[in-house]
Order: sequence, then C-alpha cells, then structure tokens
Amino acid sequence: MIKDMTEKMKPITTMAEVNKSTAEQLISIQTEYMTDMFNAGVAQMKALSEVKEPKAAFELQIKYFKDLEARLNNVAEKDMATLAAAKEQFMDLIEKSVSEMTEVYGLDNVTKFMQTSQEKLEEVTKSFSPEMIGKKPPSTAKTASQKSAH
Repeated sequence: MIKDMTEKMKPITTMAEVNKSTAEQLISIQTEYMTDMFNAGVAQMKALSEVKEPKAAFELQIKYFKDLEARLNNVAEKDMATLAAAKEQFMDLIEKSVSEMTEVYGLDNVTKFMQTSQEKLEEVTKSFSPEMIGKKPPSTAKTASQKSAH
C-alpha cells in the first residue's frame, strides 16, 4: 500500500523538487546580483571621490548607469531562462501524468465521445443557415404518428 501511494505521489514530489531547484537557482542569481551591485556601488563611490571635474563625474555616472542597465538585463535574462526551464519541466510532467491517467481510467473513450458529439453538434449547427429560418429543418426521425402506425 505504501509503495502504491508513493508511486501515485511521484508527480507531486517531482513538482516539489522542480520548485525547490528553481527557487535555489533564482536565489543564487539574485544573491550574486546583489553582491555585484554592492561592489559596483562601492567602486563607483570611490571613483567619484577621486574626480575633481564635474564633467568627469557626470561621465562616470552615465557609464555607471549604462553598466547597471546591462547587469539588470543580464539578471533578468537568467531569471527568465530559469523560469522557462521550470515551466518546461512542469509541462512535461503534466502531459505525462495526463496521458497515464487516460490510459488507466479509460478517459480516452470519454474524449472520443466528446469529440464525436462536438462534430455532430457542428453539423447540426451548419444545417441551420439564415435561409432555413422559418422553415422546418430536414428530419430523418419518424414522427409520432408514423411510429404509432407501425
């Protein structure tokens, strides 16, 4: 019974592992980013304290902000790549679980029934064109009087 329960819970534990791994990666990226930003800020303050000309300080600030933008873009790309990889793992896991469920519980028959029903509904809907409004739709079923005659 425990083995069966463990097997049924495997997709959930796999999802938890993916979540944990993704969180660890994102935390690592953000920690590295914050450390880098702190060090860049300290270096910028040191460089600004040594500058005598306002124009040179202004140019240093422009360079610093351009560098800051590049770093932010780099971190955002890393974060998005990490999240996209996690999403892909989730989608694969969900697809696998759904396909196994349909095999186990016979849901493929229900799906076929639903598709057939949808197709028939579309056929009937198409037969009711604007020209057909006010006219009797073609009927293939016998009327009540025809049934009672037999």
